Amino acid sequence: MLIALHNNQRKRAETAGSGQIGKCPWTGLDVKAHVGAIRQYWAYIGGQPRLPSGYEPESDWHRCWKAVVDDAHCEVVMGQSREHRADILGSNDTIIEIQKSVIDIRDVRDRTEFYFQQSGKRMVWVVDIQEFWLKRFSLVPTEKSGQFKANWKPRRMWLWDIAKTPDTHLYLEFNQKNDKLLHCWIHESEMYCKYITKEKFFMTYLDSVSCTRFRGFPKAALDVLQGLA
Repeated sequence: MLIALHNNQRKRAETAGSGQIGKCPWTGLDVKAHVGAIRQYWAYIGGQPRLPSGYEPESDWHRCWKAVVDDAHCEVVMGQSREHRADILGSNDTIIEIQKSVIDIRDVRDRTEFYFQQSGKRMVWVVDIQEFWLKRFSLVPTEKSGQFKANWKPRRMWLWDIAKTPDTHLYLEFNQKNDKLLHCWIHESEMYCKYITKEKFFMTYLDSVSCTRFRGFPKAALDVLQGLA
């Protein structure tokens, strides 16, 4: 995680200092600050605990997406019983989930309904498909310029569910080093996609909640998203 409670304040690991002990705002468990030249994060002491259904251990890829967001909008715990932790409270009344591993379709629906009831915000999912790209996932050009039909075998039905749900948007990270994402939607039970630049995604969903130095999407922001900084 990027943010923990340290001296009763939400802090990033680099602010607290390497080796400092804090608490996870979500689970209440002790965490330790790890601050290196490249990576800075909090890690659970004693190893990763058993997380609620649908949640996953964080990777460097997760941290890249959250690193551009200011503290107030990153890893926000929601619900009277701290049921969920939103990765990012995004711009334009959105909640952004950064997902790498497979998630049960029931957990997808539960989280979508929960966030809408809690905040009235619509969900945006950014999902890592780099493992499948060009192996079990390919794009077939359509008659409409810039649009493609997704050929994905076997289908990931939880992603189909996200893409067809009203007011929920699905973006796929097919190559972190690329400057584009795939925006996907469902039409007549088929998935269609188009490329969108990370700059456009950032300016739509992240700019107003980003750290000051990343506002306006300078090259440094793209470097962070691409894992180059």
